[in-house]
Amino acid sequence: MNTIHILSLQDLASEYLDKLRAVSPRLEIHQYNADDLGPSHHEPMLLEAIPSAIRDQTEILFGWGKCMGQTTLFPQLKWLQTHSAGIDYLFDTPVWSRSDILISNARGVHAVPMAEYALAMMLALTRDVPLMLKLQSQSEWPDDRWAKFARPELRGQTLGLVGYGAISRELARLSQALGLRVLACNNSGQRSTYQGYHIPGTGDPQATIPETIYSTERLLDMLPACDFVVVLAPLTPDTRHMINTSAFAAMKNSAMFINLARGGLVDEAALASALTDGQIAAAGLDVFAKEPLPAESPLWTLDNVIISPHVSGFTPHYDARSTDIFAENLRRYLNGEPLLNHVKRGKSY
Repeated sequence: MNTIHILSLQDLASEYLDKLRAVSPRLEIHQYNADDLGPSHHEPMLLEAIPSAIRDQTEILFGWGKCMGQTTLFPQLKWLQTHSAGIDYLFDTPVWSRSDILISNARGVHAVPMAEYALAMMLALTRDVPLMLKLQSQSEWPDDRWAKFARPELRGQTLGLVGYGAISRELARLSQALGLRVLACNNSGQRSTYQGYHIPGTGDPQATIPETIYSTERLLDMLPACDFVVVLAPLTPDTRHMINTSAFAAMKNSAMFINLARGGLVDEAALASALTDGQIAAAGLDVFAKEPLPAESPLWTLDNVIISPHVSGFTPHYDARSTDIFAENLRRYLNGEPLLNHVKRGKSY
């Protein structure tokens, strides 16, 4: 049987490499990590540091970044497995027009950490943790504690989820347990069985939790009912700036807005205006159109904003889960079965 050459551009520990090799004796894995390629190892030009003898026989590529899409450097490439869930960095690379090359992603690995992070943002904004920290930094015990901190409870409030994939389904499960009413919005407006990688015991596999699921075209119908709006949709040409001036105008003045997906989904100028003008109450932001967020961005200085540096998906279990997906897909690939988390180019996710 012929050898299948895999090139990993991700820093995987030996235990994970061994798990991949255990799928079949036909697999030969070559790994080049960040130390081999430099601090910006995802940049295409640095792939030239990998010997052409390895690049020329690579059939499967594993990693993330624009380097993954440089098909001219991998003449035998048949399948690209990303270490990330989002794949928008591939849209303007050669692989996106190569329908003969399979693409699969790590959708589902973030379900637990990002759902927990979203819930943490909801609680922090509702209880005004930023104000507590400000008072603490000033060693101040306010006289008007009731006026400042008798804040709404989560129970009985309405959560609106923009996108209903693995992360949203886990957040829906957690929110339902806390007594929130859940609404959701997806492309079809239909309840669908989740088909991607799934962490056992999590989520809402049959999409039974939301009271109503709206189609993307009806997003503005959902927003007025929401006390929290959490964006967890993929970035595609169709979803860019889907949260814009009209969307913020449709929200309650008391609404809390959270974006953990991609910065490009939101018109940041419209967001800054909505926060400044009191059109919405507060925001928790982990992603931005340009990262790092430029120092001159008005979002930095707003008291009603919590900013984090694109860390909501960080978890010590990331490589283990991503390797689980890759190992399962290697088994499927060798058996000629459909891949888990197969990316459909027409949908861009």
